Amino acid sequence: MPQTSLNAFKGNFDGGTRQNRFVVRGVIPFGNGQISSFHIRSTLIPTLQTSTISYDYLGRKSYFPGEKMYSTWSVAVLDDPTSDSFNLWRSFHRWQDRINNHLTNVPDPSLSGTTSPAYKANGWQVRHLDLNGNTLKTFILNGCWPRSINEINFNMGRPNVLNTFNVVFVFDTIQIFDRDTSITA
Repeated sequence: MPQTSLNAFKGNFDGGTRQNRFVVRGVIPFGNGQISSFHIRSTLIPTLQTSTISYDYLGRKSYFPGEKMYSTWSVAVLDDPTSDSFNLWRSFHRWQDRINNHLTNVPDPSLSGTTSPAYKANGWQVRHLDLNGNTLKTFILNGCWPRSINEINFNMGRPNVLNTFNVVFVFDTIQIFDRDTSITA
């Protein structure tokens, strides 16, 4: 007979994980080259989906796994212009401008001729933390670049709300590690 008491539940439940315990770290290309922890209000781990390939065989469908497809990665960034050299909104726009300059409609000439495009960032991390700040899972995204940098809203009717803006990234691969790892990128 299953135990249905509250004490039995508490004894079998280790506290769960929390949505608000995470840190995002990465290097913004063309910036200072330093790994930075960002003031991110929210993010999610992108969906990983395998496409399905179907074949007709003897009057029936037979299904096989196809290519892996990643959804985009979106982060809600706190607009915190702590200094001109580390203003996230400006840094993301500079990164996007190097990919395709708004005025000239061409990428930065220094980006051409490389085997691994210089505009892509590797080693961006989302670390999921426990209640004591220890890493439960680490997600590493490689080949990241900002597809869109969304608007910053201004609203006089909301005086006690911090400004945020969303950045939507495209990326090539994601690696998932359990617990803390010795990742330095």
